[in-house]
Amino acid sequence: MGLDEEIQQKGKEISTDAYGMSIGELVSLYKNGELDIHPAFQRYFRWTGEQKSRFIESLLLGIPIPSIFVSQTEKGRWDVVDGLQRLSTIFQLTGDLRDPDGRPVQPLVLSRTKYLPSLEGKRWAKSSPGADDEISESAKLILKRARLDLKIVLNKSDESSKYELFQRLNTGGSLATEQEVRNCILIMLNKAFFDWVSELGHYQAFRNCIPLSERQLEEQYDLELVVRFLVLKGLPLEELVGRNDLGTVLTEKIVGFAESKTYNLQQEASAFRKTFGLLEEALG
Repeated sequence: MGLDEEIQQKGKEISTDAYGMSIGELVSLYKNGELDIHPAFQRYFRWTGEQKSRFIESLLLGIPIPSIFVSQTEKGRWDVVDGLQRLSTIFQLTGDLRDPDGRPVQPLVLSRTKYLPSLEGKRWAKSSPGADDEISESAKLILKRARLDLKIVLNKSDESSKYELFQRLNTGGSLATEQEVRNCILIMLNKAFFDWVSELGHYQAFRNCIPLSERQLEEQYDLELVVRFLVLKGLPLEELVGRNDLGTVLTEKIVGFAESKTYNLQQEASAFRKTFGLLEEALG
């Protein structure tokens, strides 16, 4: 198959749409359960309070914001593929953000920014009666009416396209490590499979064999080692020849396992536990 044929074939597998929506409309979609930002992802994407305040500053000043990418589900809901922190910041500011258990997240208190130092200590609603920390009504209207550009991967697209899109948009930036992005893809694709991988990562004999730093644990490197074990133990050597990017191989294979109807979780977990049980016993 030549290049032109490949472009034509793959191009048919992805169907997209695009239009602008106001922040007020997006807040309503989120509150109605029609927009899923996957709150479980919050642990993998780390914006500081200063970054959140700078983003709100950009909205207030009309500075152009990168597009939000969403994927349409079979039921018509939107899964956020890229734009988690931007949307989470907005919903946290308005007091609508919920954690993975559905509990309200503490509303955002803004800090001073380069162009809007008066944002210091401001919030969407007063902290108490008589407090002078609520942003002005005119500023609220500016935020509610601010429009964000949405790119929508439609439901009729190839199912794997949104995971490919998520990986390409989120790998290589400062938001997340490759494994953190890989975790998010697995949560989107098959949360039960992700929970299974996470459970293996907490197996005590395994953890005793991999003394990792706090930074490595924070960046989910323990789960990358679990993924490496699951993928590489049964991977023919010839599949690695000529592949320079191990991370891509790991993602392709572990996503394949998560999608598979025949992948034997019990057998693979038994092999994992037996291996690290023996290593711990023999080597400590």
